[in-house]
Amino acid sequence: MQELKFSIIIFCALGILGLLIGSPAISTITASSLSSPLSPQQDSTEISDSFKDSALVNLSQALQEDKEDGDQNGGENWDKAINNLEEEMGFPVDDDVEEALMNITEVHLNNMSNQ
Repeated sequence: MQELKFSIIIFCALGILGLLIGSPAISTITASSLSSPLSPQQDSTEISDSFKDSALVNLSQALQEDKEDGDQNGGENWDKAINNLEEEMGFPVDDDVEEALMNITEVHLNNMSNQ
């Protein structure tokens, strides 16, 4: 059971890290082109919509809002974003995974502010 839990944590953390390192637009283009061929204008709209709805963007916005409200380690907005992620995935996010997501999201926010 411990090995399964650790494997899931590592898998989730590596997946999110992969999203941070890779270009989300390229991943979305590849995924959307495999699912259905669209005209370039529709494809561009679908890419921007899916990027706006990505977990990383939602977590980043929530953490940024909480930091602006004085909650440096997440607060009400972060909790709502985690709950939404749990509903989307269909299983709960445990404390270790939430901590890893927090660290990844903070790195993402730092990278965005340095650009």
